[in-house]
Amino acid sequence: MRMILMSLLALSVTASAGDSLEGPQNLESGRTLYVVGYAHLDSQWRWTYQTTIDRFIKNTLEENFELLEKYPQYVFNFSGSSRYEMMKEYYPEHYERLKHYIAEKRWFPAGSSVDECDVLIPSPESVLRQILYGNAFFRAEFGTESNDFLLPDCFGFPAYMPSVWAHAGLLGFSTQKLTWGSAMGIPFNVGLWEGPDGRSITAALNATDYVGSIPPRLDINRDWIRRIDENGRRSGIFADYRYYGVGDMGGAPREEDVRNAIESLGNEDSEINVLLTSADRLYQDLSKEQKARLPKYIGELMLTEHSSGTMTSQAFMKRMNRKNELLADAAERAAVISRWLGATSYPKAMLNRSWQRVLVSQMHDILPGTAIPKAYEFAWNDEIIAANGFASVLTHSMTGLVRGLDTRVQGEPVVVYNPLAIAREDVAEATVVFSGGIPSAIRVYDPKGSEVPSQIVEKTDTGLKIIFLANVPAVGVGVYDVRPSSRPYRGRTELHIDPTQLENAFYRVSVNSDGDIAAIYDKQAKRDILARPVRLEFLRNTPREWPAWNMDWADRAMPPIGCVDGPARIAVVENGPVRATLEVQREANNSVFVQRISLTAGEGGKRIEVHNNVDWQSSACVLKASFPLTVHNGTAAYNQGLGVMQRPTDTPRQFEMLAREWFSLTDESGEYGVTILEDCKFGSDKPSDNEVRLTLLNTPGARHRNYRDQLTQDWGRHEFVYGLYGHAGNWVQAQSEWQGRRLNQPLRTFQADSGNRGALGKMFSMLHINTPQVDVRAMKMAETGDAVIVRLQELFGQDAENVVLRLGTGIVSAYEVDGQERRIGPANVVDGSLVVDMTRYAIRSFAVVPAEASVRLDRPQSVPVALDYNVRLFSRDGQTAEEGFGELKKTMPAEMIPARLVCDDVEFVMAPAAEANGDAVACRGQRIALPQGNWTRVYLLASADEDTAATMRIGDTTVPWSVQAWTGYIGQFDNRVWDRPFNEIDYNCLGWLTAINKGYIKRDSVAWFATHRHTATGENEAYQFSYIFKYDFPIPAGADFVVLPDEPKIKVFAMAAADPAKPVRGAADLYDNFDNRPEITVRKRPGDYLSGKTPLGTVTMERADSYDALTLCKPTDQDYADQHAGNGVEFRYCQNGYFAPPSMGGAEGRLVRLNDGLVGRNNDDLDRCTFFDNGE
Repeated sequence: MRMILMSLLALSVTASAGDSLEGPQNLESGRTLYVVGYAHLDSQWRWTYQTTIDRFIKNTLEENFELLEKYPQYVFNFSGSSRYEMMKEYYPEHYERLKHYIAEKRWFPAGSSVDECDVLIPSPESVLRQILYGNAFFRAEFGTESNDFLLPDCFGFPAYMPSVWAHAGLLGFSTQKLTWGSAMGIPFNVGLWEGPDGRSITAALNATDYVGSIPPRLDINRDWIRRIDENGRRSGIFADYRYYGVGDMGGAPREEDVRNAIESLGNEDSEINVLLTSADRLYQDLSKEQKARLPKYIGELMLTEHSSGTMTSQAFMKRMNRKNELLADAAERAAVISRWLGATSYPKAMLNRSWQRVLVSQMHDILPGTAIPKAYEFAWNDEIIAANGFASVLTHSMTGLVRGLDTRVQGEPVVVYNPLAIAREDVAEATVVFSGGIPSAIRVYDPKGSEVPSQIVEKTDTGLKIIFLANVPAVGVGVYDVRPSSRPYRGRTELHIDPTQLENAFYRVSVNSDGDIAAIYDKQAKRDILARPVRLEFLRNTPREWPAWNMDWADRAMPPIGCVDGPARIAVVENGPVRATLEVQREANNSVFVQRISLTAGEGGKRIEVHNNVDWQSSACVLKASFPLTVHNGTAAYNQGLGVMQRPTDTPRQFEMLAREWFSLTDESGEYGVTILEDCKFGSDKPSDNEVRLTLLNTPGARHRNYRDQLTQDWGRHEFVYGLYGHAGNWVQAQSEWQGRRLNQPLRTFQADSGNRGALGKMFSMLHINTPQVDVRAMKMAETGDAVIVRLQELFGQDAENVVLRLGTGIVSAYEVDGQERRIGPANVVDGSLVVDMTRYAIRSFAVVPAEASVRLDRPQSVPVALDYNVRLFSRDGQTAEEGFGELKKTMPAEMIPARLVCDDVEFVMAPAAEANGDAVACRGQRIALPQGNWTRVYLLASADEDTAATMRIGDTTVPWSVQAWTGYIGQFDNRVWDRPFNEIDYNCLGWLTAINKGYIKRDSVAWFATHRHTATGENEAYQFSYIFKYDFPIPAGADFVVLPDEPKIKVFAMAAADPAKPVRGAADLYDNFDNRPEITVRKRPGDYLSGKTPLGTVTMERADSYDALTLCKPTDQDYADQHAGNGVEFRYCQNGYFAPPSMGGAEGRLVRLNDGLVGRNNDDLDRCTFFDNGE
């Protein structure tokens, strides 16, 4: 029977082989192998964006052009719209040529995404934005799109991924990373991966090494024949999928492999139909019926060691990613409201450019924390640019929205914004400036005029930092009246505190002399929560390899090597009717810990919150918060962002668990549970049935000299919050999801101008949904058209019928869309509300047209102000600059600046390219006339040679004006200083840390930026940003001119006058503020991990041009037998001092060729690859 089957398959291949781009294949009567030519490019890893742009992008284009011209049947796949944007920006002539090959369907923009992103840390919404913006770029630039998600190199895959990809309308997914120690094994070669909502995609989970070679006559290769036949026996589908190519520096597949692949097409004796094809073709060729027959897998696909460290490494990146996702969501919702009211336009360009900075930073070596230190300087800056943009959008949108509110109050109006889709009572924080001087006490009144609990936290130079209880409707705002008073709020809120205990209506929390939370009593349930004190534990972490990536079971199985204990300095730092806080200061293991343990009044008091400020300088360890509980269960629930995973106690196969915002342990009885909450941490574990631990920081040791930079990774100051929430029943009954949402998405506060008579009143809600079982995960304007995109998600894993969503004054019409905002079906609108049914964990999106607002506001008007240009600061590629910034005469790229810029609905006219006198004004005290009209503010677009402070006059009023530098970083985290420079491409980073520069974040509003600048000779300096900032000032009554500073370092590019409403002021920071941070002292520098160690043996190494030329220690037949039998013999390559298994290993008495695929085909492979056998 086997012989007959093989014969029939061979005959069918002979009949169909030939054109590799022919139509759908018959996958049931002949063997078909989909061969995906590919070059893997790490946008940043052991190099930076600059090397990628200057070398790797160019090589990828030119090397593939050569192959495409030489081999008509060659097909190439390359992913990441951001990398195509680099091509367009830096190599425009190549880019135009590229379009020709894409149109011929020989070069395929693959993978659908902005970059090959990590998928452990980004939210499901972020993954959707990767696809939305990635494919939008491909459609706009090339008239094509991708149907797959391509992640050959990623460090684990959450269970919800198929649901997100299916919602986006993608058909398939491929990877080879599960061969790196999948905790779940490899379920199949090609099959269906089903997500928690029951939707699935086709997945190629064993696509082979992306640097793999193509052997001669792949079409008769016995290994692939066996593998395809095995697939066919499982499903009746005789097809498989494989990569070939190079990595991690881009380039093109090796010419020998291309030649071998082409020579495997359509031979008379072919037994496999080899298709050189796009990365997504297999998924398109499979029919619906065929897909139903494929093997199916449900669950996550994590890597035992290789996922574990990446959940925590580079903690500030993970913090900024989470915070930016939340800030973007808050900004988009506010922008929708303000546009609906007519107060502002929807700033799609600003939002999308900010999202772009977040999405590129999610690349699978950047966000996981495995890149070189210099790469993080660029990534931190990207994240801070994004936060700057989102904050600008939110502030401007709130300015517009506030025009519709009634801000007439007796004191100072503070507008509280709740971005969540539920009404909530929580603590609002605001720094309030008082027009009549700083009072000694304050009272706060809600929109209905009732007093609420309030408390002064701190007196500042200009006002008071206060907290108060605010109850705000869903996606809504409330105007609170902060009144100066002679005495504070006198009501009772059941808050009590002393140096050892704090208490509210829900809990009594005790702190011991070591500074640990020693006991928690749940007053509602009348039970203790803790079996032992909550402790900060140090766990040994010295992985055998891949330090920032890995954690090893051998370390995890050991007891903690220490903990943060006494002596502790404990003090009451907040004691009022809103919040009670104990501050605990401790030092341990070369690090300093300051914790603030807080309870609040009101509904927020259901959470015990611990705010942490850690000056981290510990080595070779992981820091975990341990929670020994009085509830017992063999499994715990871990929120994934879409769906909840039930996982057992730690095992050698999985001992670090992914969670997002919360995880929960419910007693086996089901009567009581405890949920652990966090605001920017992702790793956790469960060492026993009643103990869970949250992973906080990770600085690994290493057992070799590679990646020395990672021995001090994350040294610096870290802020994060975790909390406990005790509850009756399980996480569903307790709605733990909403406690996690409330901890992560705070109430946002803005101080407004008093006296506005807005018709919306003092409280307004844009959205109402009739059940807490369904959340609104996104609310934004559609990328095209005027509809509002509303994304719904079921939270509890249960079907929900008749979910009713109302928007604004009602909904006129709606239709259902996928995650790429493409129409997929009708929607049910009843009496102005959207009515939908949601299956378990379903994610559904709708394009909604809301009815007109009952209150319509006018957008601000603006008019350009004429300037007399006197300096040229823009140049084109290759253009020599006679002028520029500073002595080096560097310039901004003229090819990137638009003729008009719109910022905060103010339109600016930039200098015409043909302007003879220049394109900017170097300030030398020029007097500039303001246009006639009732203009209330003057706006300037400006930058400076360096950060510069000066004064200017508006009429007779002198105002201070500080202007930020036109280039450089606008923000950095605490940055390590080294005793030597690293190489451009550096796998070792053999320097030692000498100091840590404290972080900083500049906050001027970025109006425009470009990702490069020009030298005086017109050369591109890649990823050296150019910035223009927006500044605005009130125009005093009667003023009709502006006198610029007499400071030529300041350059003005455009001016405008406008009549906006008085801008609101953010009353609390919308993103991290590093002002007033003290300098960092390095307390103890780490030494060489191998120093003083006794060698266990001697390794002899030899380099040769070929295997046959080796003279030393050739393997014997017994060596090969032992290797195949697993008897302690292993063959490896040596790459820059790091030993790793070769792509194919020893076989049949020989090794594969020395080229390991990690370098381009034109590079000298012998510089990187050496065979050795441990001297045996």
